[in-house]
Amino acid sequence: MEEKFIRPRKTVTDPIPYITRIVGDGLVKDLHDNEEICQTCDGTGVIVRNNSYGLSEDPNSSLCMFPYRHQSLSPCPICYNGVVHRCNLCGEIMDRGKLKHNCEQQQALDDMEREWKEEQELDNTPELPEEEYKNYDYFYSEDYGYNEGYFEDFEEFFDYWEKTELDSSCDRPEYVWVTEKIPMSIDAYTVAEQACEELYEDAFERISDSNLKELQEYLDNWCKKCGVGDTYYENHKYKVRIPWEKYDNKR
Repeated sequence: MEEKFIRPRKTVTDPIPYITRIVGDGLVKDLHDNEEICQTCDGTGVIVRNNSYGLSEDPNSSLCMFPYRHQSLSPCPICYNGVVHRCNLCGEIMDRGKLKHNCEQQQALDDMEREWKEEQELDNTPELPEEEYKNYDYFYSEDYGYNEGYFEDFEEFFDYWEKTELDSSCDRPEYVWVTEKIPMSIDAYTVAEQACEELYEDAFERISDSNLKELQEYLDNWCKKCGVGDTYYENHKYKVRIPWEKYDNKR
């Protein structure tokens, strides 16, 4: 069906003189390693954006909801300033704004770097003295497949290791991490401040320090009785040597 426009349409049929005037003899691109001209915008850094719109009072609005256009030049979504970067590992064009490509080669390098950093951190972390084991309820290891890596004692760790036969397919880890215990808590100051946000101005300032202290004591007592308990997080303050000799002696 032919579109019926009730408003005049003006087409900028020859924008070339204007473009030629502002760019002169051309656009200069000093390309560096792995850079090239964007094929989407031909190095201009801009594309034509088709901004369509409609008017509710138009008689043909039911046939074509957006019959009008205000086309314009907009930044190219593929490149920056008309230049794209190719990955120096796989040769593919990288996404706009990305400093690294998500190719398999880059992921392999990232994994190697991550493993190296983990090894360095492990080497530089002090070992937990055996007499302090009793101060920790849980330990953590990414090699332990239950309970998101958290276990209470090495008997649990060894049971998992034996059931999954990791000892025959993987290198034995030498250490695990200690954990940090975080109890359930609610801050009275934050609760009172948020409760006063929609009240009259300076309402929070009317609450005295003694009232906040009273509320905090109540909240602390409630947190102890609410049943949530403590939460444990992996902590790299100490590393704990895995007593593999105990595991081997049991087999």
